[in-house]
Amino acid sequence: MKNKLKIFIFCFLSLSNLVYAEDILFETKNIEILKDKNLIIAKEGKAVTLDKDIEIYASTFEYSQDQNTLKSVGNGLAKLKSDNIEIKFDKSIYNIQNKSIDISGNIEIKNLKNKIIILTNQVEYNENIKLISSDSEIIIKDELNNSYSADKFYYDLNRRIIKVSNLNMRDQQGNHLHSPLAYINTDTGNIFGKDIDLNLDNSSLNNKNEPRLKGNSFVNNEFVTEIKKGVFTTCKKRDGCPPWQISAEEVSHDKKGKIINYKNALLTVYDIPVFYFPRFFHPDPTVNRKSGFLIPTFQSSNSDNYLKVPYFFAIAENKDLTFKPRLYNSEKILLQNEYRQVNSKSNLKADIGLFLEEKKDSKSHLFYDYAKSFDLKSFKDSKYFFKLQRTSNDTYLRKNKIKSEIVVDDDVLENSTGFSLSSGDFSLNLETTIYEDLNKNDHDRFDYILPKIDILKKIDNKTRLNGDFSFKSQALIRNYDTNVYEKNNINDLIFNSNSQITQKGFFNNYKFIVKNTNIESENSEEFENETNHYLSGILQYNSSYPLIKKNKRYEEIFKPKISFNIAPNYTRDISNKNFRIDTNNVYSLTRTTDNNFIEGGTSIIYGTDYSLIDSRKAREVLNLKLANNFRFKENKDLPGDNQIGEQFSNIFGEVSYTPNEIISVNYNTSIKNSFSELSYEKLTTEFKINNFVTEFDYLNENITNDKSSYLYNKTSYLIDDSNQLSFSTRENKTTNLTEYYNLMYQYKNDCLAASIEYNKDYYDDRDLKPVESVFFKLTIIPFGEASSPNLRN
Repeated sequence: MKNKLKIFIFCFLSLSNLVYAEDILFETKNIEILKDKNLIIAKEGKAVTLDKDIEIYASTFEYSQDQNTLKSVGNGLAKLKSDNIEIKFDKSIYNIQNKSIDISGNIEIKNLKNKIIILTNQVEYNENIKLISSDSEIIIKDELNNSYSADKFYYDLNRRIIKVSNLNMRDQQGNHLHSPLAYINTDTGNIFGKDIDLNLDNSSLNNKNEPRLKGNSFVNNEFVTEIKKGVFTTCKKRDGCPPWQISAEEVSHDKKGKIINYKNALLTVYDIPVFYFPRFFHPDPTVNRKSGFLIPTFQSSNSDNYLKVPYFFAIAENKDLTFKPRLYNSEKILLQNEYRQVNSKSNLKADIGLFLEEKKDSKSHLFYDYAKSFDLKSFKDSKYFFKLQRTSNDTYLRKNKIKSEIVVDDDVLENSTGFSLSSGDFSLNLETTIYEDLNKNDHDRFDYILPKIDILKKIDNKTRLNGDFSFKSQALIRNYDTNVYEKNNINDLIFNSNSQITQKGFFNNYKFIVKNTNIESENSEEFENETNHYLSGILQYNSSYPLIKKNKRYEEIFKPKISFNIAPNYTRDISNKNFRIDTNNVYSLTRTTDNNFIEGGTSIIYGTDYSLIDSRKAREVLNLKLANNFRFKENKDLPGDNQIGEQFSNIFGEVSYTPNEIISVNYNTSIKNSFSELSYEKLTTEFKINNFVTEFDYLNENITNDKSSYLYNKTSYLIDDSNQLSFSTRENKTTNLTEYYNLMYQYKNDCLAASIEYNKDYYDDRDLKPVESVFFKLTIIPFGEASSPNLRN
């Protein structure tokens, strides 16, 4: 310190006029005075103004008396002490008379109070007006991890405002803001400017979506972005207006709450006004679930039109509620609530609805589904479940088109409870179930299973047989059609051998079942009114001989196969039952019976599979399956629909043919052994020619007494990437009546789908009448789907 003081005194005495004239003091290790050039060269220290407000550190200083400037080079640092500003640089020139500093090279401006950092290559500091400015590109970083870039800036230290041109900002939420002219308040961190373009993070949307906000002016801070005369859309950027947008007098983006709020909002589709909302809000695109109104919809139910205004309430991370009221054009209202809760080991869903109509009784439904897992040492999985499905009216669900993720069938409701346990080699399922068929009368509609117990146990194989043993048991008590009672206990010992390949190339395996059935019944058409005990078994031996042929393009696989079924001749009389048999299940041991009994007698199932595979395109061109059953002795107790009890059964066949991308055909058939009649045939085809696609589905079933036959067609034409026209219809060939027509034109892009649909439904059941409807449907991403009322009404 003494050395520095001596240097300072020496400079002061020798150059007293210079120091006082130029207001600069030096504290450096070395000073060289060149009087002939009016220069002072100092190294390794600092230069300080007399008011001590500016300190400049550098490796080398060069003071010119003639130019009245101070040059600073190397490891430069300027401290503007009254403003808490530090500026790092490579080189600077301080014009003492004008009180301005030109700074260049790797500049870093740091606001020590607000922790704002500005990076650039050239700035000018004007001490008189306290202004730092630059025409070079800059990068700004703040303590919130926001990153800014701009073409030029003006930093007013008195007002603590940074003015920037062509601002680009990326905040910590991944949103990108652009403005041609903006101001940053260094005290508050607020940004305000004009002509904002805010691109929002689209991580929860499709990659094609580009959610964004635009507006005339804005104010942005850590918590919210407020925009005047704002517009929002999720559509991909394109020439012209986006397919849809929401414009509003005021738009605010709540970054913490992740909500976009609107004041006096208008939804337009291709500049056509669709909805007006005085107040409206929705989650921003980063949110998968957030409380708020979902898009309202106009829809039709039977002959009534209604407005549905759903509201989604995110109660917590693991629970939410959707309230979906329907407001009808007549004196009706439907209130529907869906509640969901997911815990670490339980899952709950509930759906409650109430339908109110003037001068009529109310109608309602209650659906409840609950499942819970337990940790039990002896079991890998253990689970309890409870399901409740109730409705006050038989046609209430179908007539009002009520859909729920809990109920899969509008005609049959299920009420059940039970639990299941499983380990590596053991499983137990116990349940009690009540089925309600809404199409039956009040007395016969219920089917009670109280209870049903299923046990499966894998048994250690201590025999010389090469395979796996398992034991399967089922017990149930059933009451249906009011006064029919059945008690069943079925026990199966099952063996499946491991497949073996012989030296000749045969694939062989066998399996057998030993079945014990105990049945007690009352008023049953299927079983006698007494206790029945049944013990039997069946053995099946399977063999196949696959042959493979390859060339440069195709691979052919020809696989003849045969199965021998051996069982006692006795079979319980099930001739009045119907079982669908085809090439896929004809080899099964339970092809013609339910779980209660075994098919008796000795039979041989023989057939073949053939495949032709295009190796270059990895596509199966042709697949052919044929099968037939031969029985040594006719069994009249078996169903007659497939001639499976006769010496020769139906001939079962299936053909799949896909020669190219244009055509695909699948034909499944069952032919009488005399070739006199087709018992069953189903043909499905699909043709694709450029943008034209048509599908046919034909069914003709003569196996059962309730013969059924229909022809279904769906044809669509893709006009371009966005426009499609489709038509579908189904004709009941048994009654020679058309069941419905559907005609639809659809326009679809990355953020919007719009369609006009014509539907004519000929279905008639009680208070459900045939309906003809024309309606407009609009789907807006990410808000959902809206439908117009039936335009035919």
